[in-house]
Formats: sequence, C-alpha cells, structure tokens
Amino acid sequence: MIGKEGMYMITKIISGSVVERRKTYVGRRPSRRGARIKGSSSEKKQETNRQQAILALARILNCNYGHGDALLGLSFSDEGLAACGGTLEGARKEARKLVDRLAYRMKKRGDILKWVIVPSELDGETGEVVRLHVHVIISGHGLRMEDGAFWLYGERLDDIWGLGDVDVQLLRRQKDYYPLARYLILQARGAADEKKYYTSRNMKKPRVEHLYTYSPAPLRVPAGASPLPGTRYDPEANVNFVRYIPADRDPARKVGGRKEMAVACAGEPEEVAEE
Repeated sequence: MIGKEGMYMITKIISGSVVERRKTYVGRRPSRRGARIKGSSSEKKQETNRQQAILALARILNCNYGHGDALLGLSFSDEGLAACGGTLEGARKEARKLVDRLAYRMKKRGDILKWVIVPSELDGETGEVVRLHVHVIISGHGLRMEDGAFWLYGERLDDIWGLGDVDVQLLRRQKDYYPLARYLILQARGAADEKKYYTSRNMKKPRVEHLYTYSPAPLRVPAGASPLPGTRYDPEANVNFVRYIPADRDPARKVGGRKEMAVACAGEPEEVAEE
C-alpha cells in the first residue's frame, strides 16, 4: 500500500457476466485485529459471514455453471440416515462419495464433473431444524429424464446415490445465480465459523482487479447496466458495493473524442490502475 495512503481502493471482481465493485478507503495506519476466538462471533458478525458466503458462492456458480447443469437434492431414507450417522459431517462424506462415483462415470465418457456440496438441516425461511439433507450442484453431462426419473447415462441417479431419493432441478439460462447461492447458504450449517459449502478443485475463478482513485464519490451502477441483488451503500458501516451486468456494447459503434469517451464510461469513476 506504499504510496496509496489517502486514496480509495476499488476492488473489481468479474465472474461470468457479473461485475462487482467494492470501494474502501486506504488509511495511513492499518488497524490491528485482535486474536480471533473460534465460536465467539456475534449474531451481526454471523450475518455478515452469511452474506459474504452468498457472494462467494454466487461467483463460483456464475463462473462455472449454466443452462443444463443441475441442482440435486439428496434425501436420506431411515437406513441412509443411520449409514451416515445422522450428522452433517456424515452427510457431507456420503455426498462426496456420490460425486466421486459421478466423476468416475463422466470421466469414462470424456466428460469432466464440477461439483458443489452444501449439507443442510435448516429451513432457509424459518431457520428451524429439519431432516438432514444435502444440496449438490453438478455439471449436466449425461443427464436425461426418462419415465419420470433422472438418469446419468444408463443408470438411475437414485440407484447411484443409494441412500434415499434424488430430486433434480435443471438450472435455467440466467446470467446471475445469486438467488440460488442465497437459497443454498440460508439452508447451510448455521454454526459460527463453520464452512458452509465445499467445491471441486477444478473450478474457474473470478477475475480480480485493484484500482485506485482520489474521488470519495460513492460507486454507482453504470448507465445502461442491469443492477443486481447484493448492491449496498451504507456510509456508517463503510459499505460501498455494487453488483451489475454491464450493458451490451455495440462493437460497430465508433467512440470518437473525449466527450464520447466520457459518455461511454458513464458511471465509472476516475481511477488509477495498480502497478
């Protein structure tokens, strides 16, 4: 941060079609954080952690999934519940065994599996404890519906799972999966400081850029762009954050002098790129 004191840092994150920008002041003296004690998070801190988890998962989904991929809801029969020990950790391990079996079948046919596992025992709307279950998002290679059941190549998904039923919902064609990420995280494990989801290692990552500006003006969604859920401006909480899908640019449109350039960049503050 040498030479950047007194400026504002804008972190720009691009995941799929979605752009996020967060603006923070670069102070002269970094504040010291006290030692973190596991399990000591306040409710406000836990809510902040949930919101950050939603954004992080949305970025993963936006970078790696699309139309035709699938959300699996894994339920446990009484026998399946006993087999996993009736715990979230046991449910996660059984879900991991499932994705390993799916990955093996896909690999034999030249397909690659990407997966996200979200164990849950919560109702996302009420926060009440419900029967143990697991959400899994997978690549859609080889999935098909026949006779009211979903199959992977030549096998029923229920049979590959083997511990209960598999509910399948195909992902729609959309540019931002924030609503899906929110749905999953609100049902995820609620304990403080606990990991809420797990992913395969072959995920594409968002592109991150750091820019600097002297302007204290709040960020805004650029003209013509589509604002998205998650955008917040709260000066008291030092939150200045926007999410949007940029307007489609016409490549045939010529941008001429400085006035035209200013119009084309409307909504973008004057910035200094990090060297």
